Amino acid sequence: MNESLGVKPITEYKTSLRRKSIHQGTIIGVENHSPFGQKMQVALVELNNGLKGLIYESQFDKQKYRSLVGFIDHKVDFMVLDVSRLGKDASNVNVFDEEKGIVLLSRVQALEELQEEFWETADIDHVVTGVVSGFENERLYLRVKGVICVLPIPDYEYDWTVSGKNLVALGTELTVKITFIDRAKRQVRVSRKELLEDPWNRVQEKFGVDNFYSGRITSVVDNVGVFVKLAPGIEALAWYPDERKMPKDGILVGKTCSVRIKNVNPKNRRIGTKIIDFPHEI
Repeated sequence: MNESLGVKPITEYKTSLRRKSIHQGTIIGVENHSPFGQKMQVALVELNNGLKGLIYESQFDKQKYRSLVGFIDHKVDFMVLDVSRLGKDASNVNVFDEEKGIVLLSRVQALEELQEEFWETADIDHVVTGVVSGFENERLYLRVKGVICVLPIPDYEYDWTVSGKNLVALGTELTVKITFIDRAKRQVRVSRKELLEDPWNRVQEKFGVDNFYSGRITSVVDNVGVFVKLAPGIEALAWYPDERKMPKDGILVGKTCSVRIKNVNPKNRRIGTKIIDFPHEI
């Protein structure tokens, strides 16, 4: 679609405005502009036909960000800005600047459309794809069709995950299953773990009784024993090692050890082991 074919490059986006189409694009930069006499940041989106899209800060998100710079190189949903939804006269706002090849866009309006679709169609056990939009120690936040969903850290994977901070980068796409939805309160919980294979399903294929394996000690519990991680999501219980085998510094947690498998109980998710050696200790 170009002028050599007798069609103006901007026509595609005028049609998009009429059809209320939702697009995806990558933010390629952030500039400072003063639309409507108010200084604000503007996210730049590369459009088709050599055009440039501008998303004013006020149309980027209803939530106020200190800066939009962190969104550079991230994909976002957007629509061509419909100024009538802002209560403005379209004839007074230059949404399409054909001379400069600029189109005004709105992420806020796109998210509103996506959110409406989500609440109409989403249900428990649906598999959806979302983008990580935030994190705390105990949870990740995913934006799924404009709706913020909570992913509790225990539901991220079978392995023990200490914190959601720095677990995955903002903007990372994750496929998850909806496990809880409350339309009245606008609350959604999701799980990534439910889409992964349970490592205990094949534990007997990986760890045989009376065989020897490497593990890492993750914790020591008084009067219970030593927990040894054999694989992601697989921890075994061992009794305290013989004093003659103890590391010289007396510290167990974090150490790599060799263990002998004594018994495997997939049903109860338990493996009994004996610590044989610490191969990296002198």
